[in-house]
Amino acid sequence: MHLQQITSRLHFARTKHANWTIYRGPDGLVLLDSGYLGQRAELEESLGRVGRSPGDVDAVLVTHAHADHLGGASWLADEYGVPVFGGEREVPHLRREFLEQVGPPDVLRNAFRPGVLAWAVEILPLLRGQPGLAVPSARAVPDCGGRVDVPGRPAAVAASGHTTGSTMFHFEGEGAVVVGDALVTGHRTSRRSGPQLLLPMFHADTETARRSLVHLAALDAEVLLPGHGQSWAGKPADAVARALVA
Repeated sequence: MHLQQITSRLHFARTKHANWTIYRGPDGLVLLDSGYLGQRAELEESLGRVGRSPGDVDAVLVTHAHADHLGGASWLADEYGVPVFGGEREVPHLRREFLEQVGPPDVLRNAFRPGVLAWAVEILPLLRGQPGLAVPSARAVPDCGGRVDVPGRPAAVAASGHTTGSTMFHFEGEGAVVVGDALVTGHRTSRRSGPQLLLPMFHADTETARRSLVHLAALDAEVLLPGHGQSWAGKPADAVARALVA
């Protein structure tokens, strides 16, 4: 786990299989995404390295309800009663009223692609036998004047396509956007580095995911914090342009 300090309040945890972001400010502590269930030790380590513990987390904001973003959130909700929030259209997904997630048939259909089978084998232990992990207590992000009413008060920006209710979180005061998987900069199933879309098998609707990038391109920020790959310094519009070229 590599922990990068983005600003005095934002810290970006990058791991081999999934990333998350920590906001630590005078108003509290917020976790944005949370890795696989089997990455609990890395999550605890990242919190410890910013001088906090799991019980200090005030809220978890989830960009979307895939297993590689939801594991720590589920644990924190169960163990510490930490509130977990997602976009309004994503809440039923967080509660597993439906499931939009790559499964074994998708992996088999894409087994010819470089890295797909190796990735699938590597993540199996991290799932801990719970690919359909749920957070029954999940709620829609609390809105307060266009900002999410949690420490840091980011703006929630819709990014449908990867999942129905995928959401990005824009910390305007920090000049950063937590983009989840709306756009990534690398993945175990990709030979590219830099801004890009995940393989179509990972998206609920690839064309909608591409169109939703217009919302990211319109944001004023200096750094993107993706769910996979390294952080990316630059304007969101430039990152979107590079992703759509491929």
